[in-house]
Amino acid sequence: MRPYREDPMRAPFLLIEEGPIPGSDPEHLLTPAETKCVENLRKAGKKAVQLGKITEAILYYLSAVDTSVAQSGEAYLELAGALDQASYPQPAVIAYRKAWTAFEAGYNRQGVQVDGRGLLTLANIRDSIVRLGGQVPTPTSATGKIAVATPTRKIQEQYFERALPSVTPR
Repeated sequence: MRPYREDPMRAPFLLIEEGPIPGSDPEHLLTPAETKCVENLRKAGKKAVQLGKITEAILYYLSAVDTSVAQSGEAYLELAGALDQASYPQPAVIAYRKAWTAFEAGYNRQGVQVDGRGLLTLANIRDSIVRLGGQVPTPTSATGKIAVATPTRKIQEQYFERALPSVTPR
């Protein structure tokens, strides 16, 4: 666990902005102890948000990201959602943008193809950023470019409703 300092003079959004971004070795498999550690850090972070301890929550989530680079997108997205629900829009936007960056890093790897789940994840992040008044990051992957250019409803129709069987009343 990286020793992040809790400094009352540092704004929570600065902590998120300076937090880790996925780097090399996204394929690193976690040991059972690391997996448990990440789960506990994310639970502690969620609980800290509920208690109004935003800086503490951010520190827990950043430690979880440090421990598991491969899960950084999910961790930043969870942090963003928790901050959003607790009515902390500015740090939530920054966390959504970090989640976007983390997912895009995964989609930029060679051989990764566009899929419905990835598109919908990025579209939901885009929608949340826009709803909170932020600016959507410039996409760097094919998945990101499609998510920015396509309405969420159209992505749902194209990738998900087509896969479900049609139910017609008799």
